[in-house]
Amino acid sequence: MTILKGSHVRKLLLLIIIGLFGWEYYATNYGGISPIDTLQSEVIDPIRTKYTRKRNGPYLTDESKFVCDGRQYCSEMTSLEEALFFIKNCPNTDMDGDYDGDPCENDTRLRP
Repeated sequence: MTILKGSHVRKLLLLIIIGLFGWEYYATNYGGISPIDTLQSEVIDPIRTKYTRKRNGPYLTDESKFVCDGRQYCSEMTSLEEALFFIKNCPNTDMDGDYDGDPCENDTRLRP
């Protein structure tokens, strides 16, 4: 394997940039998929989906006796079961500092 010299690297980068602009021009004028759209759909969206915590679940479930009512902290919970419901189903909770799925780990009121 040969190592590219500085002038070869510049030529390669220039060729890549020209190719991207050509692709963008073609996609814009002839209905193809632009590099930005490809990047969004092939790279950004899968990463965002994988690392976004799902908190858009139902605010009231048939099998639950709890309702998302805006409470966010362990001090506002009356049981560990309630805290678990809130971190799994309600937005903007602040009860699982290390994101391990175990809420209110330091709250002795909710622990046996």
